Amino acid sequence: MAYGTVVGGAMATAVKTSPEWVTACGKAAPLISSGVFLSPLPTVQNIIREKSVGNLPLLPYSSMCVNSFMWMTYGILKKDPKVWFPNAFGLFCGFNYFYQFKNYCPKNASNLPGTLSQHVQYSFVLVISALFAAALLETHKAAELIGKVAVVLCVVLFASPLSALKSVIQTKCAKSIPLPFTLTCILNCFLWTVYGIDMGDFNIYFPNLLGLLSSLAQFGLILFYGNGNEQQLPI
Repeated sequence: MAYGTVVGGAMATAVKTSPEWVTACGKAAPLISSGVFLSPLPTVQNIIREKSVGNLPLLPYSSMCVNSFMWMTYGILKKDPKVWFPNAFGLFCGFNYFYQFKNYCPKNASNLPGTLSQHVQYSFVLVISALFAAALLETHKAAELIGKVAVVLCVVLFASPLSALKSVIQTKCAKSIPLPFTLTCILNCFLWTVYGIDMGDFNIYFPNLLGLLSSLAQFGLILFYGNGNEQQLPI
């Protein structure tokens, strides 16, 4: 008993040895996640004001919708309001951005990447598949499956502005990469990567580490190319 008490005490002490700044990252990460969902708002407002999407990709907004839906469903299955509640907010934001983008997107646009109808179709398939999984599989199996899909979509969401990479290089103009979204993703992914590594949770740190690298690459393109000689959509 004495040995067990000592070991238990040592383990309890070990759990609390994380540096204060790491603990702060874990506390700040959920709050910054809301900033990720709000960060495209200035860009979308510019689209409405200019009545044009320019060379902006649709992927950041369609992936936000599906990604938020997956994590919301995962949180409901796990009965964790810390997961489903903020992602319900993200789903609302993503749907609004998608709707506004659709209103000003040319019907024959094929550089979103793909077409508008393809984004709708793929999103519909993923959402319906998640609902079927939640309804037909055992709760823990459905949560595991949807969680894995959500991790993949999380990486897609953070990397989605890079879908405009070809246009950026050809035009030597990075206007099609949303700056607010990129900056918020850098901070968000950094916080979650630190927290995930500290917790030893692969599902947290892996997608966010990839998202951090992707966001830094996007920011590098913005610094290198700027807005070129094209008329700038205010960001």
